[in-house]
Amino acid sequence: MGEKATLEISSRPNLFDYFDYRDFLQDFYHFHKKRNSAYSYRLFARKAKLGSPNYLKLVVDGKRRITDRTLYQFSRGLGLNRDEEKYFRELVMYQEVSDPDSKDQHLKALMKYQEKQRTPTPLTETRSRALTDWHHLVVRELVSTKSFKEDPAWIVKRLGGKITEAQAKESIEILLSLKLLKRNSEGKLEQTEPLLTSSDDVPAHLLRSLHRFYLRRALASIFSVTSEKREMSGLLLAIPNSRLKEVKEEIKEFRKKLNRKYGMEKSGEEVFFAGLYLFPITQKAE
Repeated sequence: MGEKATLEISSRPNLFDYFDYRDFLQDFYHFHKKRNSAYSYRLFARKAKLGSPNYLKLVVDGKRRITDRTLYQFSRGLGLNRDEEKYFRELVMYQEVSDPDSKDQHLKALMKYQEKQRTPTPLTETRSRALTDWHHLVVRELVSTKSFKEDPAWIVKRLGGKITEAQAKESIEILLSLKLLKRNSEGKLEQTEPLLTSSDDVPAHLLRSLHRFYLRRALASIFSVTSEKREMSGLLLAIPNSRLKEVKEEIKEFRKKLNRKYGMEKSGEEVFFAGLYLFPITQKAE
């Protein structure tokens, strides 16, 4: 029913994960119905002060629309805060407008709200064990792909045979113990937090080791990966030392933006590594 698959109803739906307001309304209803069997469309209508007791169901089924008049009532029935209400309004407008330019404007507004809400979880020292071998976090990311199978042989094949089945199984155990993965109500693996970032607590030698590994993989990809599936570009800059910190911050911000924008993807097909590097190519003048 739109651009995003519905979430597992075992967890409270996060409005900012949705691009289709009907998907959100359906998941919202199922979540509350699972928690309380007495919950009904009539109860929602009463809280929202809607005239029709079946209005929510009609909207979910695509038989009615949310209008300017009923938008506030739905926000009240859903218990939305101010930011959520603004996002919900954009979500409704995005679905209902037919003009391509207007639709694109509302989509951009939705993306900005999502980027604002998505704060990566720091990968602290206690979780740094996941960095001791390169494949642990790759397995974690592989779990979020749409074709994932919890089968060591399948994982080994997806990683190009660069680990053993025992290592694949161990990775899952480690990621579960570190709470970087969890099992949902159906027993299937899923990420505990979709967005991660490193923190100052992570030992520097672990990060250096990982970067060495990925730089070697980047070099190998020049010859082994077609240009359609990789992007390599760079530039030379003469930078004043007084502005070096500014450049570094811009690179960090771009990395964070990529993480926020694409790190929540639920329909990924492959795991990619995006590396951003800045280093001096000349030596300091005497």
